[in-house]
Amino acid sequence: MVLRGIPLPAEKTGAVAAGVEPRPRNKLSTSLAVFVLGTVIGLGLANGLDVEFVAGLVILAVLALVLGMLHRVSEDTRRRLTAGEASYRAFFEHAVEGIFRTTPEGHYLAVNQALAQIYGYHTPEELITRLTDIGAQLYVDGGRRDEFRAQMQANDLVTDFVSEIYHQSGKRIWISENARAVRDWSGALICYEGTVEDVTENFEADRALRAALRQAELANKAKAAFLAAMSHELKTPLNAVLGFSEIIRDEMLGPNGQPAYRDYAADIHLSGKRLLAIINDVLDVSRLEGGTLVIDARPTDAHDIAEQAASMARSTTGDNRHIVIDVPANLPSLLVDPRRLGQALGNLLSNALKFTPAGGRVAIMAQQRGDGGINFLVEDSGIGMAEDTLAAALEPFRQLDGSLARKFEGAGLGLSLARALTELHGGSLSITSAVGHGTSVTIALPASRSQRLAQSA
Repeated sequence: MVLRGIPLPAEKTGAVAAGVEPRPRNKLSTSLAVFVLGTVIGLGLANGLDVEFVAGLVILAVLALVLGMLHRVSEDTRRRLTAGEASYRAFFEHAVEGIFRTTPEGHYLAVNQALAQIYGYHTPEELITRLTDIGAQLYVDGGRRDEFRAQMQANDLVTDFVSEIYHQSGKRIWISENARAVRDWSGALICYEGTVEDVTENFEADRALRAALRQAELANKAKAAFLAAMSHELKTPLNAVLGFSEIIRDEMLGPNGQPAYRDYAADIHLSGKRLLAIINDVLDVSRLEGGTLVIDARPTDAHDIAEQAASMARSTTGDNRHIVIDVPANLPSLLVDPRRLGQALGNLLSNALKFTPAGGRVAIMAQQRGDGGINFLVEDSGIGMAEDTLAAALEPFRQLDGSLARKFEGAGLGLSLARALTELHGGSLSITSAVGHGTSVTIALPASRSQRLAQSA
């Protein structure tokens, strides 16, 4: 909001200021002038006066009539201007926003009550009297007024000019200014006028939000760095547990003497592998969040990836049930990272084995779409999921059964990691499931991951 470049009236005076309109005398004056004119002409003709004398009287009467009309126009104009200035003064004084008019040098010419309150003064007069140098007294940054003037000189306009200023109490607040340059008919600069808004609350909230985001970013980087550093520390003792338990289980150095020891060693080995898989998943999530996990794409056979995924799922779960593998022999080779894609499919198969009772069916299939892309499907006849839980299942560290006594164990990372690794390949992951009717998960790879199409392109 910018004000008109007209002087502010010093006070409200006369009938307009009191809210009373002057009485309509214009019609009476006109009627009287016409009557006098008619009377003069009639008397002149009746008394046999010369035509020239009568014409002179007519001219005088017409002049009197014209002067009366001009006086009427003048009165109407003065009344409208006075009413307009009074309305403008009322608007100026009662506006919610702070309004000002200053010299280019930085002295206040006029301010309203709202601006005085924003700056901490009781009245506009107090502000004008005490705040005599805007550049030196108002802005915290001493060069801010120079920036304001520079923008005015360049554009005759300043918008959303946000600055930190000194409140009369001594505290600091933030304001936003919108102003324009007022020039006379010759283009000479007269003053600046505009509005001020206190934006301290919004500015402080925005600054606090930015600080919180910076802290969150730093904390995320610190977490990623910590997990990366701990990777070696976590895996080294686990490798020892796995290695020695395997030696004991397989009696590589001779018979144990007690058959139960072999069973214990087998349990230790299986538990260690599960723990290692969870650690690897957590580290992979950290790398994905930090953007440091990348894929190493190379030509890979789709059947080999399916076999790798099935082997990984059996090893992780300790469940050696048969997994149906249906991959056509004529399927083209894939330009993928076999380790990461196998990890994604292995996680899906691990879930399928975990949630499918004995006697159920678990399968992995592959097929080529009409657009040349490849779909991998992992299907099971297990317990399934409700439709309203599918989105939650794809979030990391989410357990659909969060109780301590839950029947199915796991860190809740399998599905979210599978989706993230699929997206690294430019693909997408979708789930179809129903409680009691099993689950079907599809990994759809784009046509660019088909080596046959990539070579032809």
